Amino acid sequence: MYKLFLVDDEIDLVEGIRTSIDWTSYDIEICGEADNGITALEKILLLNPDIIIMDIRMPKMNGLELLQNITSHKLKSKCIILSGYDDFSYAKKAIELNASNYLLKPCRPKDILESVLDIIKVIEKENIKEDLLKKYQIEFNENLPTIKENFLKTILKNPIGDSYDILNKFESFNINLRNSNLVANIITLDYSTVLHELYSDVDICNIKISIKTFINICMNELNFYEVLEDEDHIILVISLDKKEDFNSYLLEVLNNIKNSIKLSLGFSVTIAIGSLVNSLTNINESYSSANIAIGSKFFLGDDRLITPDDINIIDYKPNSYPVNEELEIINSLRILDESSLKESIERFYTYLSSNGIPSKSHMKSATLSLLGSVYKFCIESNIDINSSSNRDLSAFDKVLQCSTLSEIKDQIRLILNSIFYKINDIEKHNSLVKIAVNYITQNYNKDISLESISKQIYITPGYLSQLFKQEIGINFLEFVNKYRIEKSKEFLKDKTLKNYEIATLVGYSNEKHFSKTFKKYTGLTPTKYKDSINS
Repeated sequence: MYKLFLVDDEIDLVEGIRTSIDWTSYDIEICGEADNGITALEKILLLNPDIIIMDIRMPKMNGLELLQNITSHKLKSKCIILSGYDDFSYAKKAIELNASNYLLKPCRPKDILESVLDIIKVIEKENIKEDLLKKYQIEFNENLPTIKENFLKTILKNPIGDSYDILNKFESFNINLRNSNLVANIITLDYSTVLHELYSDVDICNIKISIKTFINICMNELNFYEVLEDEDHIILVISLDKKEDFNSYLLEVLNNIKNSIKLSLGFSVTIAIGSLVNSLTNINESYSSANIAIGSKFFLGDDRLITPDDINIIDYKPNSYPVNEELEIINSLRILDESSLKESIERFYTYLSSNGIPSKSHMKSATLSLLGSVYKFCIESNIDINSSSNRDLSAFDKVLQCSTLSEIKDQIRLILNSIFYKINDIEKHNSLVKIAVNYITQNYNKDISLESISKQIYITPGYLSQLFKQEIGINFLEFVNKYRIEKSKEFLKDKTLKNYEIATLVGYSNEKHFSKTFKKYTGLTPTKYKDSINS
């Protein structure tokens, strides 16, 4: 029910407004009355009415002054001003003070009611808008952690355009960073491949949560930082108090984080430290340098801090990694060229040795990178190499255990040959199913069976049935029936053909069997289907 408050020093007028209109029938109650502005203000602040009807001329405090006080108290009450003066200056002032309407005395009850009802419509619209805003705000708050994390990832990985817009979003998303002395750090679990074998995804997720907890504990003295997850990494962005903290305090804090995680969880982590940048506009540069640093784990080892200075002392050479040879190896797997695969593997290691005897760590790093690219190719090509060669998941460990170049080359040959033959088997199976499907589409009008097709491609019916279900997703007989029914729909468009003729045309010797099968897959008999498409 809407609350209406009346203010006028003319008691008869107030009485008339109250009694001449059946307010309750319009879902309105008169919650209070006053005969002067001061008393009215006290009651209005207490009752908080939706609508106020007030005279412009009153003792102690006039209507305009009362309206000004209502506005200053930021009340949502809508006001209707009554005045006996046809003076535009009064109306103008009332509008400036956000009066909803200005009525001249004497006012008919009809005019007052219409004005009140118009205001109620405005209030209803405002309430709907306010409810929507509250709903959006609740949804925003619920999704804020995800929004915040995605936004941070975006500015870390991409150049920033409008820094003013970015700073506004920092405030909107409650991001706890300052626009100076920023460092992006990447924290990664060591031996992540082994950990993913030993632990479930839920366990790994809980480990990451624990790591973030330890980060927050260790960061209690630093007020401005953000922690977020990105794939297998945890990113820690810090705003330092001053540049000098980079080489002293920051290293101490990060080393404390690393040691605390290892001591409490039993897992070692490597932390790559990005370069120090002056503002949010180039925070992506700090993240980029941290990303380069984390990639040097193969050279520098695990369970350590990797600083920008560590990266500078590594002697990177233009031909330190044989990119083209890696592509040749992957292409050999793609086209199933065994001879080319062997030659490409040999060229890969010849390239690595072209500048002299490579170090053990360099060779292992290159081999692990090659394995990573090969496994990525298999995943992107939907090649399941795990089913028959689950042992290959420990290939990274096997390479790490090798002590000579010869052992590394032998190991990589074994791994890649295993993958090669797995892909070859998959292609062979796919080819057999394609032949079977092609035979069905060419001979659907004949008496075909699992046994007859098996003889055509020289495999057992049971094996063909297994391949069919595996590759197509449905069994052999269901595929044949579905194909025949689809072809029969084309023949049913011909009004001159009888149902028994169509049954024969699509491979059914019995019209009743055809009709029953047709209804199973379409929900209609052939006759009803024909009527539906020809009506």
